[in-house]
Amino acid sequence: MKVRFSERNALGVLDRWVVPKPGVEVYIPLRIIANGAGCELVLTLFRQPGMTDEKFAADAAWVMRDLESARKLLEEL
Repeated sequence: MKVRFSERNALGVLDRWVVPKPGVEVYIPLRIIANGAGCELVLTLFRQPGMTDEKFAADAAWVMRDLESARKLLEEL
C-alpha cells in the first residue's frame, strides 16, 4: 500500500493519505497534542462510502492494534 504524509510541521499535524489500490485515496487525519509532560495522539477514522458495518469495525480494530503498538514503542523511549 502506498502512504503519503503531510509535510513536516511544528503544529503536531501528521495527516496521511493511504492508497489501497489505484484511483482510491483514503485521508486519515492524525494529530499529536501536548498534554503536560506527555502527549495525546488523535486519529480520525472516516467511514468510507459503501463500507459495511463489518468492514468498518475491522478497519477500526486494525487502527486500534496499530495505535497500541505505537503506544508501547513510545513508552519504551
